[in-house]
Formats: sequence, structure tokens, C-alpha cells
Amino acid sequence: MKTLVVDDSEAFRKIMVELLVRVGFHDTVEAKDFDEAIEVFRRERPKISFVDMILPGKSGVEVTKAMLAIDPKATIVAMSSIINKKMIRDSMDAGAKDFLLKPTNEIALSSVLAMWSD
Repeated sequence: MKTLVVDDSEAFRKIMVELLVRVGFHDTVEAKDFDEAIEVFRRERPKISFVDMILPGKSGVEVTKAMLAIDPKATIVAMSSIINKKMIRDSMDAGAKDFLLKPTNEIALSSVLAMWSD
């Protein structure tokens, strides 16, 4: 199953890819910002997208809305190292299915994947 990691931090994207591989998801693509995320999403059609909510330029909420406009059945998991109720509510209102606190770990990631990968 293909996954997409959208984060402006190359280091975090690499960590997420490594975690995804460890839990059995070997087909992962990456994007660093809104434009690249939408381009990769259109081309690759990932089953699950992990989207950082704080990106340069357009926010993760805008990425989420744009992805769902392309594919209303897409599964998007919001991520952030900053946890506040408004950000979580905004991401869920935009259509994200779940929220992961960064940095994440195998247990949290596995739990989210188990819930949304069917």
C-alpha cells in the first residue's frame, strides 16, 4: 500500500519513511510543501497521506482540503509537533481522519495504520 509523507523537514520525512518500513509499509513517497504534495498525490494516489499541519506557504489544512477535493475517499492523517485543540479541530474539520503528534513512534504509527489501512 502506498503512503505519502508531507513535511518540510527532510530529516523528519526520512524518520517517517524508516518507521513506515519498520511496520511493513515499503511503498512511500514524499513531498516538502503544498505544491509538491498535490503533484505527488495526483500522480501516486497514496492510500494514506501523513500531512504536517505547519508547512511553509499553504498550511497542512489547505493540503488536506486540496487532496480531498481530488479524492474524497483519501485517508489523511494530520501531524504536528505542536499540539493544540484548535489545530486538531481545524485538521479534522478539513477532513483528516486522525492526528499524530511529532515525533511519532512505531506504536502510535502502527495504531493509526491499523485503523485506517483497510
